Amino acid sequence: MFKQVVFWCEFPKEVDWKKAERLLKGLKCEIYVAVFSVGEYNSWKRKTKLNIYPWPLLDKEKGYWFSGFTSKEDIDTLKPYKGLKIKIDLEPPLPKGNWGNIKIIGYAIKKAFQKGENNEYLEKVVYSVVGKDSGVVMKNVSFLINEFPFAKWYLKKQGTHLEVRKGMQKNYMCYTTFAGGFFRPFVRMYLKWFMKRAVKEDKNISFSLGLIGHGILNTEGEYKNVNEFKQDLNMAANAGCENIAVYSIDSILKRENPGEWIRAVGGFI
Repeated sequence: MFKQVVFWCEFPKEVDWKKAERLLKGLKCEIYVAVFSVGEYNSWKRKTKLNIYPWPLLDKEKGYWFSGFTSKEDIDTLKPYKGLKIKIDLEPPLPKGNWGNIKIIGYAIKKAFQKGENNEYLEKVVYSVVGKDSGVVMKNVSFLINEFPFAKWYLKKQGTHLEVRKGMQKNYMCYTTFAGGFFRPFVRMYLKWFMKRAVKEDKNISFSLGLIGHGILNTEGEYKNVNEFKQDLNMAANAGCENIAVYSIDSILKRENPGEWIRAVGGFI
């Protein structure tokens, strides 16, 4: 059974927050909202009674996510979030143009042979913003560090891996749909193994499940139905996971029957 439930919200402008409040009523959860400044986060916070926290992002032209390839100037945009509970998304820069799954795989392979020039600076800034190094004392708070479920050597080279410290929680993106329906069974086989190993190493680990709807690439695979989502919820529960994140509340609201997706989560609490 899950103790912590988090929802991502990548496109808050598309959310009917009153509808979201009704949908999530009675479900203890948190929502991390994609924002480009602290001011924007505060604006969204005023629009809802739900527990929302910032998910800092960059403009598409600057890479969108954070990594060792991010410029020092753009890494510094994390500094104003010091003192806030946040999600830091560590991924290679968003590729320019339209990208399908095959091209994305090729892009990932290409990045394996490149090293982020600002890996050390990103690490320094993140630790100064969150966790013990920040000097911020917040009771029972875990700052989320979001990564791919890949080998550490691969992630470290790109500056998309950080060791968790006190006050931090690692979240792995375990999206079985991302590469499309054909590859989903193979992805699930790998993630079953990965999840069990990760939980054994860190009981406080968190896994992201999805996708319920498209992300920023607009080409990602998504669940065909809620039963596929339940399969992944069950997979995480069987691995001993106590903390999950779901992509995403905005995509759930776009589904024909959003309530059944929320009830699916509720069945594991």
